[in-house]
Amino acid sequence: MRKRKNAFIIVLAVIMAVFAMSVSVCAAQKDPLSQMPKKTSTVFRSAATGMGCDFFTPEYTTKVKITAKSYNTKVVTVKTYAFNRNGKSFAGYETTPKGPGSTQIKVTVKIGSKSYTRTCRYTVYKWENPLKTLKIGSKAYTAKLNRSGTAVLPKNSLNGKFTYKLNLNYKLESIYCYTKKGVVTNIKNGKNLPKGTNRIMMRMKSRKNNNFYNVLVYVAQP
Repeated sequence: MRKRKNAFIIVLAVIMAVFAMSVSVCAAQKDPLSQMPKKTSTVFRSAATGMGCDFFTPEYTTKVKITAKSYNTKVVTVKTYAFNRNGKSFAGYETTPKGPGSTQIKVTVKIGSKSYTRTCRYTVYKWENPLKTLKIGSKAYTAKLNRSGTAVLPKNSLNGKFTYKLNLNYKLESIYCYTKKGVVTNIKNGKNLPKGTNRIMMRMKSRKNNNFYNVLVYVAQP
């Protein structure tokens, strides 16, 4: 009798543990938008870094539906994506800045019969050239970056000494130099560029608004 009672207690404990785990999982997945930012910002015409979607929901076994709306498409547009992979479903959205300003983005996710909504204050800052000077060899390219963070240079332009000076209120975060052999990160101010350089990416951070101002210069492809 005691053995049966002990077995019953063990089975009951297992059932309760499984139930507790299920409740825990449900609680963790209660709001798929809980990690979505309430406020974010970016820089208009900053060089693209290929980051893709701004936000993804967790994965669910139930189909996930998503809709998103920008309240001012002259500031930012938003596009949604839904994914199904290996029996799991999740969704996300991607923003594209269109001009300086501030607006809101409203996102709604539906999982089964439940809907969840969240809004995000989205600010787009005007492009400012973070570089006071940029020279490659004997040629200056600073003016090419006054309108945006991307500049296309003539073939064989990325040769010689690479020198730059930052404008006030900007801090250099990183420099990546791309060659046919790979990526070089130890680029020194005032030193020659690696042989075969075809693209340079510079990442600067503004001390005024904490946003990144990215500069990309590359040679035109034939």
